[in-house]
Amino acid sequence: MRSYGIILLLILFCAGCAPKQSMVKKDTFTENNLPQNLYLVEDVKKSVDSLYIYYQHALTSINYNDSIGARIYFERAFNVISDFDEETKSVLMEWSAYDSLIHLINGEYVKVNPEYLFELEAEEIREELTDIEEEVFGDLGDSAITEIPVDTNLNNIPVQMNKRVELALKYFQTKGRNVFQTWLERLGRYEHIIQNVLDEKNLPTDLLYLAMIESGFNPRAYSYARASGLWQFIYSTGAHYGLRSDWWFDERRDPLLSTHAATEHLQDLYDRFGDWYLALAGYNCNPKKIERRMRQYNTSDFWQLKRLPRQTRNYIPTFLAAKIIADNPQRYGFFVEKMSPVYYDTVLISECVDLDVVAQCVNTTFSQIKDLNPAIRRWCTPPGVKNFVLNIPSGAKELFWSNYKNIPDQKKRSWVRHRVRSGETLSEIARKYGTTIAIVKSQNHIRGTLIRAGQYLVIPVPQNKNYYSSYRTYAKTTTKKQTQKVTSVKGHKKVTYMVKKGDTLGEIAEIYNTRASRIRSWNGLYYGEHIYPNQRLTIWVPESFSAQIEQKSIATLSEDGTYHIVQPGDTLWDIARRYDVSVEKIKSWNNKSSNKIKPGERLKIKIVRGS
Repeated sequence: MRSYGIILLLILFCAGCAPKQSMVKKDTFTENNLPQNLYLVEDVKKSVDSLYIYYQHALTSINYNDSIGARIYFERAFNVISDFDEETKSVLMEWSAYDSLIHLINGEYVKVNPEYLFELEAEEIREELTDIEEEVFGDLGDSAITEIPVDTNLNNIPVQMNKRVELALKYFQTKGRNVFQTWLERLGRYEHIIQNVLDEKNLPTDLLYLAMIESGFNPRAYSYARASGLWQFIYSTGAHYGLRSDWWFDERRDPLLSTHAATEHLQDLYDRFGDWYLALAGYNCNPKKIERRMRQYNTSDFWQLKRLPRQTRNYIPTFLAAKIIADNPQRYGFFVEKMSPVYYDTVLISECVDLDVVAQCVNTTFSQIKDLNPAIRRWCTPPGVKNFVLNIPSGAKELFWSNYKNIPDQKKRSWVRHRVRSGETLSEIARKYGTTIAIVKSQNHIRGTLIRAGQYLVIPVPQNKNYYSSYRTYAKTTTKKQTQKVTSVKGHKKVTYMVKKGDTLGEIAEIYNTRASRIRSWNGLYYGEHIYPNQRLTIWVPESFSAQIEQKSIATLSEDGTYHIVQPGDTLWDIARRYDVSVEKIKSWNNKSSNKIKPGERLKIKIVRGS
């Protein structure tokens, strides 16, 4: 009896120590909260039960200051939510208890999940999603996936659901959740500007979400391919639609001007293809590539096109997933408070004016003027540019002109007088003041690069001292820092890959059945950093890595020849570029009269050492 008493005391003690949140009833959903008029199958009931359980476990973890454990349980909950099909989501949205639960989960998750040290750009998000998509589906054509029409209230760009769209939806609800939440919040800043232009041009309002997946509604977004702005125009396309840019300013970053240009471009693409899926695919890559694939496969159905560029294959599914969630965020577990809309008036300026002076004219701050003018890259309106569109606070136009006319020309901008020291170069001086050699030369009427000790140079600088100091610091550290190289991966062995001419990280990742993003992290490469021939890359592969695949990766080291095993999606041109030989040589070595190849086929490749 004494032993039973001790056991009972231990049980009572343990029960008293356990946090209240850990006492979870599995019938919380099915018996207490289920409305009589709501029908759900048993599997869905169990899934919703698990949401309550994961939420309570997450709260318990928070009580123990275990933020990592809490995030794990929240992630599991979001995985459950993302697995519900569209019909189930529609039913659950009619139940207020479920809506409240998702709201609670989302709110607590935000508290324990720290913000990223840096925000992933939309381009990198699309790249990561493409990596995942390739890992799940390989290089199969979209024609292999059953399409399911989905009703849409907006009736703009037609929505079609397939497994690729479902994968993108799940990604945004789980791994890409934080970034997508930010995009939904930023939507409030520029939504009215974009929608007004779309309405004016009589274009589908759904095109708003193209800016979402292109830039995340960040007007200062800048890709490694040098695309810029909300709509990610490259320089040549932007110039074609009237967007000017140089060292001082970049109209691709102006929300209103770039939206007008983007809508013109999209209208041209739609007129060219007569289909919005194809038009959007043409926006992502060269439209000629889309037309070439249409002729090759004799189809105008985007889902039937094969061998598109890897990101373009997943571009439409990503766009559709973004649209589906953004049209009804709460259904997908997002509770968003949008940022306040940006409103402003505009004035035309044809002279160089310091933004600090502009701020003084309208009784505001330098930082607010900078925020209203993402197209201005420096501290002043661009010199030598006529009728530059300057954004100022809404309702301040008359105040600006009344104050501006009283400012003397010499006070509209600031300069420093720099005395050249012995051994100093123009590049060193330009770097010191956060400017360019060309600017220093133009302001001092220097033709060549020759300067002499004791000479005085006039350098334009901002009047705002805080900006001046931070900008000079930024100018010295503009080179992206490489991430830490990975020295070991549990359960994997190290393989060294020698980069060949024409290689891409995507192709190398395919060889080793991994992702390009992983290869970058293993080798300390930042996103967009180029690889080069003879560069050695470290690849971590499972211990059971196939020797056949490994031999394939070192095939170019063979002197007398080797074989290439054709992979899904390979073309003779791709293979020729990989081994730095011509298509005709591959055809002659393999007695081929046509360019047709099929997955699994062995092609003889002759490699000369040192090529």
